[in-house]
Amino acid sequence: MERRYSMLLLFCICCTAASFAGNGTQINATISTNEKLIVVIDHAFHLQFGCLYPITYQFDIPAASSGLKALEEHQLSASAWVQLPEKTSADTFNAVEVVRFDYPNNRAYVSAAFSGVSDSLILKIVDASNDPVAIAYDGISKYYDNRKAVVTATFDDWADWMSIEGLSIINLFRSHGLYLTGGVITSYTSDTTWARIQAELDSGFVEVASHSRNHIATPYDTVIERVQYSSVNEIGGSAQDIKTALTFPPLFSMNGIKYIYTWIAPYGDYDSVVDTLLGIYGYLDARLYANLDTTSPREYVYGDSTLQAWDNVHNHFIPFLPSVELGAPSWGGGDTSVTSLNGLFDAILAKGDVYHMMWHPQVLYTDVHKSYLVDHLNYISGRTNVWYVNLGHLYLYHLLQSGSTNGITAVAHPRAIPNKFELFQNYPNPFNPSTTISFAIPSRSFISLKVFDMLGREVSTILSEELQAGSYTRQWNAAGVSSGVYFYRLQAGTYSEVKKLTLLK
Repeated sequence: MERRYSMLLLFCICCTAASFAGNGTQINATISTNEKLIVVIDHAFHLQFGCLYPITYQFDIPAASSGLKALEEHQLSASAWVQLPEKTSADTFNAVEVVRFDYPNNRAYVSAAFSGVSDSLILKIVDASNDPVAIAYDGISKYYDNRKAVVTATFDDWADWMSIEGLSIINLFRSHGLYLTGGVITSYTSDTTWARIQAELDSGFVEVASHSRNHIATPYDTVIERVQYSSVNEIGGSAQDIKTALTFPPLFSMNGIKYIYTWIAPYGDYDSVVDTLLGIYGYLDARLYANLDTTSPREYVYGDSTLQAWDNVHNHFIPFLPSVELGAPSWGGGDTSVTSLNGLFDAILAKGDVYHMMWHPQVLYTDVHKSYLVDHLNYISGRTNVWYVNLGHLYLYHLLQSGSTNGITAVAHPRAIPNKFELFQNYPNPFNPSTTISFAIPSRSFISLKVFDMLGREVSTILSEELQAGSYTRQWNAAGVSSGVYFYRLQAGTYSEVKKLTLLK
């Protein structure tokens, strides 16, 4: 599986189509101004990362519209359509499936998520009579609900020494509707502390991250005080400790699979071994640490808090630093000036960037009632133009958004005739018992569309005939076929392409 650019396939069932393509690894899409948007995610990628956080899809809607509704479904069943709740720009909401109609600008922002039942997501917009309205898909918003900027927060050293008083900081953030990602040091976490972590997860707004097993400096494969420390145990073992000890919230768990997206590096140390193992163990992002800028007011350079790019070699995002540390650690680098903190937030908000706070519980717990902290959280919270999110979900969204839109250029004027042969991913996938396969042909051709099993034996011939140029869909009913992984192949002259589908009964 190629990472990042191969996980999403977007297209519409339509009358008039245009072709889209990505640079490098190609994403195929057929976009039109009618009826449905169908998004198909690579099955292996879906299992690896869950992808349960709502993604915001942008649509142009007809002028002078009103009273519209957005519907979603995952299994191509007429009875499976579910209406999404509607919100307005005056509402405060995060991490939920909703639609927001911007009628003055003829826009709709549909925030919807994949599910554990299918690799497919189908969206449509209907009027008050439940008749589909014409929609033009315009990509995925940079941020959830097309917000202007982002606020996220992380903290280190969640272990036995994080006292009950330290939990009051979590409650303070939660009371402001702010999301936290806490790094757990698993070898220093007793049953009592695990129970406290579970209680915080159950209360919402909290993501658990790995902060290693033993909080040692790199390199990990070394002997310290006669103890052998293994990089595999520090990175992979700590993740397994967390998954074994805790029940994850719904957005971090799918069909029994638990997802830990964030690695918080002890001391901010990082080396090539860590770089490699993070991708192997399924982490999306690595948050480093350093004594941050202490100028007052803090200077902000655009790009310092920008989401990082994907590392195709190591299969995770490039590591990054937070924007600011809250509190006054004895080793320096923190900030306790509300003027400085508010000014930094304002600068990041103006640039549409990510305001990422971090803190140490053993430092900040004494500040829970201090005015600088309370006033700053009051200042940055409750804004309808800001996306409040856990760090792991921020980067999961970034992966899906950038992977499905970067390098894709729309044809300005849709054409009825495709400009190349294309075979699209089936939907739904997995399926039972029927699935839809779409393809496009640029000229009159003899078309063969067949299904094969893992041994290369032909299972079914879906199509074998001459067709005019155009876009087509065909159904495959696998009612008499056993569960398993199969391949479908489209052939037309010298053109041949194969894709994989999964039948689950």
